[in-house]
Amino acid sequence: MNAYRPEEDFLAPPVSLTVTPPAPEPGQAVTLTATLTNTTRITLRGTVLYLAVDDSEEPDSLGSLAPGRSVTHTWRTRLADDAEGRIVFTAHALFDVHRHGSDCTRATSSVLLPYRSLSGAFDNAGIASDDALTVANIDGSNSSLSAEALASVGLTPGARVTYDGVPFTWPDTRPGSKDNVVSSGQTVLLSGSGSRLSFLGTSTWGEGKGDGKVVYADGSEQTFSVAVPDWYGASSSAAVVLPYRHITTGRDDNPVSLFTFGVDLAAGKELRSLVLPKVSDGLQSGVPALHIFAMTIN
Repeated sequence: MNAYRPEEDFLAPPVSLTVTPPAPEPGQAVTLTATLTNTTRITLRGTVLYLAVDDSEEPDSLGSLAPGRSVTHTWRTRLADDAEGRIVFTAHALFDVHRHGSDCTRATSSVLLPYRSLSGAFDNAGIASDDALTVANIDGSNSSLSAEALASVGLTPGARVTYDGVPFTWPDTRPGSKDNVVSSGQTVLLSGSGSRLSFLGTSTWGEGKGDGKVVYADGSEQTFSVAVPDWYGASSSAAVVLPYRHITTGRDDNPVSLFTFGVDLAAGKELRSLVLPKVSDGLQSGVPALHIFAMTIN
């Protein structure tokens, strides 16, 4: 039997984790399959494989695992009825490598569920107060909207505002809290019907262009495209212009703009969900990103 020698580098053996089905619904049961393969030259002893789901762990004792051997275990777990967004699962194995030492290895896998509301999908803090600039970052380079500048044009937390005849509710959040979603193809559940689905938002680092999709209750789909101007400056097409913004060095007295945009809906059709336009893969300095603060069916 090969013995562990502490002067040698020890590469932890791999563990893999898969989730079935890969695109579940809230409340649905999923099967998690973890495989540990002993790619080392020693026997792994006292091996325990753990599965972490949310804040709980399910252990499975495996005993000894000889070099070149693999072991696979499965668990079934039920997603919460109100689950939304990205759900992350983790499998990690703990094992003894000699009498007085142990090691571990881990793997993660995730599923992305529909968000139950636009606010549930918020993943970016874009608003900071004038006396605490660093709590928000709307463009990946620590710029932000000013809460005070927003208030000067009526955009206070939870305010009802109307632009071009369309009512919106501004996010009811504190400066530094997540207040917008960076539009990256997320799915948001919808209900109701109307003539148009309208959004209030802005783009950073250039024009925010991308394709989205509306899904109706009858299963039919409608694709749409958006092209939202950059926030910098007082745009003639803006719904509202703010007198200044925050940048890393403090207040920047150049104005910034927010815009309305949207998609015309099929008459009389009930809505099921919305796939937000795929403009970027999250927030990154120098890359165009579309920020959505509010939406409404009118």
